[in-house]
Amino acid sequence: MSILIPVDDHIMMSKRPIFAALVCGAGLLIGILGGCKSQPQAAPVPVTAAKVVVEDDVWTLLARGESEKARPYFMGEVDVNATDSLGRTPLHIAAENRDPTLASFFIALGANPNALDRQERIALDISAEKIDPPTAKVLASGGSDIHHSPKNGISPARVAVRAGGAFLESILNPSTLARIDSGGRTILHIAADAGSASAVDIILKAGKNDLAKKDNQGKTALDIALEQTNSKTHAEAAERLILAGAVSDNPLYTYFAPAVRSSNYNIRSADGMAPLHYIAREGYMGYLAFVLDKPVNVNIKNASGATPLHEAARSGNVQVIEALLNKGAEVNAQDAKGNSVLHIASPPETHQSAINLFLTWGANPNLRDEHGDSPLHIVIILNRSPEIVGTLLSAGADVNTRNIEGKTPLYLAVEEERLSALPLLLAYRSDIFAADNNGVTPFDIALTDRNTLYILITDETVLQNDSQGNTMLHAAIRQRADTDVVAYILDRRAMVNARNKEGDTSLHLAVAMNEQASGEILLSRGADVFAPNAKGESPLYLTFPQSGGSDSELRRWMLTPQTLAARDGLGNTALHYAAMWQIDRWIPLLIQLGAATEAANATGETPLFTAVKHNAPNTIRTLVANGARLDGRDTLGNTGLHAAVRWNARRAAETLIDMGLDINAHALNGKTPLHDSIRLGMTDIEALLLARGADLEVRDAEGNTPFIEAVLVGFPGAMERLVERGADPNPRNFRGDTALHMAAAADRADISVLLLNWGASIHARNSQGRTPYQNALLASPAAVRTLLTKDRLYSSDDNGSSPLHIAIQEKVPLSMIRTILELGARTSALDSEGRTPLRLAVDMNDWDTVKILADSGSDVYLTARDGKCPAELALARGGDATRAMFSGRAINSRDASGNTVLHYAAQYGNTNLISQLIEMGANKGIKNIAAESPADIAERWRHPDAAALLN
Repeated sequence: MSILIPVDDHIMMSKRPIFAALVCGAGLLIGILGGCKSQPQAAPVPVTAAKVVVEDDVWTLLARGESEKARPYFMGEVDVNATDSLGRTPLHIAAENRDPTLASFFIALGANPNALDRQERIALDISAEKIDPPTAKVLASGGSDIHHSPKNGISPARVAVRAGGAFLESILNPSTLARIDSGGRTILHIAADAGSASAVDIILKAGKNDLAKKDNQGKTALDIALEQTNSKTHAEAAERLILAGAVSDNPLYTYFAPAVRSSNYNIRSADGMAPLHYIAREGYMGYLAFVLDKPVNVNIKNASGATPLHEAARSGNVQVIEALLNKGAEVNAQDAKGNSVLHIASPPETHQSAINLFLTWGANPNLRDEHGDSPLHIVIILNRSPEIVGTLLSAGADVNTRNIEGKTPLYLAVEEERLSALPLLLAYRSDIFAADNNGVTPFDIALTDRNTLYILITDETVLQNDSQGNTMLHAAIRQRADTDVVAYILDRRAMVNARNKEGDTSLHLAVAMNEQASGEILLSRGADVFAPNAKGESPLYLTFPQSGGSDSELRRWMLTPQTLAARDGLGNTALHYAAMWQIDRWIPLLIQLGAATEAANATGETPLFTAVKHNAPNTIRTLVANGARLDGRDTLGNTGLHAAVRWNARRAAETLIDMGLDINAHALNGKTPLHDSIRLGMTDIEALLLARGADLEVRDAEGNTPFIEAVLVGFPGAMERLVERGADPNPRNFRGDTALHMAAAADRADISVLLLNWGASIHARNSQGRTPYQNALLASPAAVRTLLTKDRLYSSDDNGSSPLHIAIQEKVPLSMIRTILELGARTSALDSEGRTPLRLAVDMNDWDTVKILADSGSDVYLTARDGKCPAELALARGGDATRAMFSGRAINSRDASGNTVLHYAAQYGNTNLISQLIEMGANKGIKNIAAESPADIAERWRHPDAAALLN
């Protein structure tokens, strides 16, 4: 059997190793001797058996955690660095058992702290796996390599950094702080690399750290933390390192460190940039998140006036942009040069996303920089995608805004040949005529490049106008564009007769510039040769050399058969216009080329009429000499002489008469030139016609003579001139009207007086039986006064009716009756029936007129041929009739026998009538020539009731 010598004091063993060796040697010797005595019994070899038993027992004890029982075995029997079947040393097992005391014991015995088991773990690896701070602390203090990397690749140092807290603190001591891994990194490097600010804090507090220590790649812990720009935790770690005094050559350090040390994250560096500017520009999301959690001005500006959002836009980092916007970044801030974030050229791959984000946050697409460029200008210059251009346009970008050079986005697109952007700009009605400061338009530039030009020419742009009203067609002609360009524009349904502000069509320009080829295309597409511009000049007018010009200036190419046959809106031809312009030297050529001399316009006028209208004797002679008819007529049957009168063209009239045109020719309305000259007041031509023998008594279709024409238009002077020439002053027309009929109806007192002086009758009847006096009654009191002079006031018509009778018959207003009475008309005048005007009014039941006449003293008892007087008839009708006649002056008037109306009422015995008359003022006491009162009459006619009323 084995002999075990317990040794409890492992400290003693560590202090007296020689003594311990002697004890062990003695034990072995005794064991050997004892074995020899037992040899005959074939017992197992003691040493061998003892070794197996010891090892099995030790590892079993260790595995069970019975460290107190296991310790003695390591006082000589078992090597402290021995390994079990798994390659584990006792120190590994102590780590597995989380036994720091046992671990200390083994280390004191000389255990190798970095011995590897078959999994290539050291004891500290196991403590790290178990996050066992006490054991780890013993192992780290005993020289265990905190940077050892087991098969899983995670060193205790890295585990500790991850775990933090007590475990990290447990492995830190001056030795481990200085110890480096295979990459030359200390645990501080590792903590920085992990981005663990808490780990960095613990490591820095654990003792002196070499902050300038560089790893194999030449990086300090701060360098490593600053490299992880997208990690906020690395920024936090960097903050701790900087506060501890670490420095770095990383450019980020230049901006970040001063802010950290001063706790002022708005601090600016020498170049005027704050940390946010640099971080945003570089796209450091982690550091951005870190800084944004600090008291920081998110809209701080650098020396150039740029905000962090400007810098983010420049880098195109959408995450950074969004983070800044979420923190209140002003999306419409402009830098010192006026650039907004939409002006900034983000990288092409993120530009679309950046613009979308800015616009979502309310970016103004129409802000302009110091050059006047809008974001739309910028994306055109940068040749960015049509999608980006379209995004700005759909967001409301002004497609026609100009920069300080006067250039629009379309101008730049054409100038820079950004062909893909052109359709979009045009779709948003970009102005192809928006001129720059030198007056050059996008269309002008495009004319030099067909590819660009044909993109600009669309169904919409051909209808656009520049500031002067010029269309694309105008511009093409003015720039002397090739004919295929002109044709292409016309093919896109351009308006061939569109005018600019000066009224010029494209054909005006072509003729003025003598652009024959383009002009012929315009003519073939329906260009109007007659369209006048603001000066009244048509393309046809410009065709002919102007005054003083040479024959070579004639645009002969304009004088095509189509041009000569063309008509304007009034039906005038080129020959009409030639006659109007009096270009006598070209009229024969036009006729020779086919111009029709008898072509009639809408009113039937030939070119000769036009020459007459413009009082052009030479043109008249030229036309007639080249085949024009002298006696042509218009649609109303007027001759050229009628036209001369109408247009007061005296020289033309004289020429026509001299050439033999009939001076008394009738138009369809029967009027002669003399009629027209009087009606239109053309006194010079009237005198010419009279001097040349015009017929004074010629009649028009209504039978009116020139004299009647003068009356109709109210020209007394013409009447007098005609009478002086021998004209009849009292003619009648076919309706039987005299001149006085017309003058009275027109209420022309001056003309009426003339006619009356020439013997006109106020009672002359026309075919309808009407007289001038009746017309005057319908006209006005003034007209009546004119006709009813003293010598005519008492005249009667053919029926014996006085002017007052006639007025009552015409049922004129009461004012007219009063006017006639004021003139002195006799109320006692009798008509052919013996009736006074009063009797006529009674017969017509005209009670208002009855009252006026009765109150004017008209005899109410004068009997007519039928033996009845007005008073008798009024009493018989009673009511209104009685009241009208007797409510005034006539109430107590007497007949030839001295009877009043009350006597008549008494005879009838009508008590109601008697009462009415008494109420109106009838005098009961008046007696007739027989000395009878009304009461006497009533008694005589046996009307006692009436007599009672009258007494």
